[in-house]
Order: sequence, then C-alpha cells, then structure tokens
Amino acid sequence: MTHMEVNFLETDSREFGLFLDGLRIERNMSREDLCEDIMSLSQYKRYLRGDTAIPNDRLVLIADKLKFSISDIHLMYRDKSDNQFNKINEVYTMIQSHNYNEAYTAAMKMRNDVFVSSFNMLYYDFCMIYLQHKLNMVSDVHVLELYSDLVDYPECASNNSFNWVEMNVLLQIINISSRIENYEPADLMYKILTSNDVSFSMSKNINLLPTIYVTLGQILGKQKKYPEVIEITNRGIEHCRKYEVFSALALLFLINSFANKDLGNEDVAIQSARNAFMQLYIENKPQKFEQFRYSFENKFNMSVDDLICL
Repeated sequence: MTHMEVNFLETDSREFGLFLDGLRIERNMSREDLCEDIMSLSQYKRYLRGDTAIPNDRLVLIADKLKFSISDIHLMYRDKSDNQFNKINEVYTMIQSHNYNEAYTAAMKMRNDVFVSSFNMLYYDFCMIYLQHKLNMVSDVHVLELYSDLVDYPECASNNSFNWVEMNVLLQIINISSRIENYEPADLMYKILTSNDVSFSMSKNINLLPTIYVTLGQILGKQKKYPEVIEITNRGIEHCRKYEVFSALALLFLINSFANKDLGNEDVAIQSARNAFMQLYIENKPQKFEQFRYSFENKFNMSVDDLICL
C-alpha cells in the first residue's frame, strides 16, 4: 500500500500505469489502439502490473496518442489523485459524524470511478465495507471476511509497516472479533504494537493509535492479561504525550490504574488514577469525570476526593 501524498517521482509505477489506463478508458480507446506502433500489448500489461516503469520515450508517444502532453499527464495524475482522495475523505468524515446513509450515498456515486492509486482504492473499499456493516447490509461474520481479504489478514501481521487504513481495518477486526469472544486478533495487534521493528505512517495514525491502545487495553483486561494491559497503556500514554494527542489520555491512565490494582501495585495504581482525573480536570469534561468517578470508586473502594488529597 502507498502513501497518501502523491508525488509522481515517488509513485509506484503500477499506480501510474493504472492511471494511464484510466485515461485510455475515458478516451473510449481500446488497449490495442493505444499500443499500436508504440509497444506490444503484452509489454503494456507488464507496465500495468508495475513490473517495470514506462520509459520516457514511450510515455511521450502514449501521451500524444491520448492527445495530452507529458506535463498534462503528470499534472492530471497529481490532481486526480488529490481530488479523489478528498472525495473519499469526505465520506469518512460523514462516517465519523455517524451520518451513515449520507456517507453511503456519496460513496455509491464513486463506485464506477477509476482509482488513481492503490491507497485510494483501499481507503474507498474500507469505507464501503464499514458502511455496509453499519447499515446492516452484511453480518459480523461476513464483514470479518471482507476486512480480512482487504488487508490479507492474518498474514499481514508479519508486515514491518502499516498505513492508516490498514490499522483502521485491524481495529474493526479486533472489535468485532472480541464481541464473539475471539481474542486472537487482539493478541496479534498486541504483538504489532509492542514490536520495535514495526513502523506506522503518521499522517492519521497519530489520532487513531490512541483509540487502538485504549481498545486493546480493554480487551486484554477482559482476558485478565494485566501485564500486557500495563505495557500497551504505557505505550499509548507515551504516544499521546509525544504527539500531544490528549483525547484518550485519561482513559489510558484509568485502564493502566485498574490493571496495576489487579496486580497489587497499589502505589502505581493510585498515581495512574490520579493522573486520569487530573487530565479530565484539564479537559474540563464534567460528565466524563462522573463516569470515571463511578468506575474508580467501585474498583478502589475510596472516593475521588480522597484520591486527589493523597
């Protein structure tokens, strides 16, 4: 999978080849007509597969046959990729606002588009699968199959890098699987997040990863894997502090506190709980504060007022 920002010089040759083939389709031209007097059809297909980059001299001839200059081709590739990404991003924004019907209508308008990059296609397919599940078009079992096919799960767990969409898909897999008490995806995610050999693209993952750390901490807690909960929440807290992402920080502290409490680490548990409530005080979220208060006082058998005064 590729990066979001499209730069022609850095772009995978397969994606550029697919973009050219999309222009061919838009020009109502057959592959045979496009290739005539330029290259064999088999060679053209090798370019589409990304086996090799299209030589500049042949690209000039292809562009000319499509009635564009090379400069036109490069600019159109960049602009089309950016515009297409923005349209998919609008669908995802609707999803985040829980406007699922509106998002599905917008996504369906794009269903016949020629996708400029494999990342855009991955992003679009993720949105469509997510919407179909939310709109009860597919069952939990079926959506797990669709998500797994989309990112080649579980084989993808051996990857050394993950983009934002791949991480989002894995988040959906662990959420849905845990509801039916299948914790294997959560265990695989734990290995991914605690590996020092794995890297993440940090465009949108900066904001997504805290949610994953929280979700994983909660699922591991249900399995009473308290050392793993502490490890994953500590990593989540470090991430939030490093990138100044605070929306999940209080909950990470609270989950960490509960796990330490269950292991008998009273002093660490108290300090983590205090950090959770201090973070909520900074965020000025009274409703969330009361929710945390109820959970804390049931777990620790002490009042939050006493905690703050310690």
